[in-house]
Amino acid sequence: MRCRGSRSLALGWIFLLTAMAALAAEKTPPTFGIPNATFPRPGVMVAGQPTGEQLQLLAEEGGYHAVIDLRSPEEPHGFDEPAAARDNGLAYTNIPVSPAALDQATIDRFLAAMRTVRPPVLIHCGTGSRSGALLYAWLVLEKKESPARALAEAKAAGLRSPELIEKVQKLVGERQGR
Repeated sequence: MRCRGSRSLALGWIFLLTAMAALAAEKTPPTFGIPNATFPRPGVMVAGQPTGEQLQLLAEEGGYHAVIDLRSPEEPHGFDEPAAARDNGLAYTNIPVSPAALDQATIDRFLAAMRTVRPPVLIHCGTGSRSGALLYAWLVLEKKESPARALAEAKAAGLRSPELIEKVQKLVGERQGR
């Protein structure tokens, strides 16, 4: 009897160590220090404002190909982001988003950008909330996720503003005929 118990214990340890090794192998992609960075889908980072150095790291070490900036050009970026993206070989798209100005045309521009960019792509605003709002629209309209699941993913990616949540849900609902 004792032999069987030792064998079961040894097999248990082997299983546990194998599971721990598998978990350790599943690393989260690097954020390069970009604030509020999340990875809602493979090849998609949603985050706050990066620096020029972080864009360089994204391109050189992260293999990123594109940046979608949801901040207005008037918002302080701290550097010339379009030039930094271009200098690092990153495709750069600016789609200014604000709760008041978020409309169907903005969603159209974002969806078109997501269709044409080569992943991996960084989608950013100042903190990640606007990025999360447009992520919600993309998940529901392009990836055919349920609104509830898409909202959970968007919130996990940084969507915090009740005003943005209400507005993007309304706009997406209108498209779906609800």
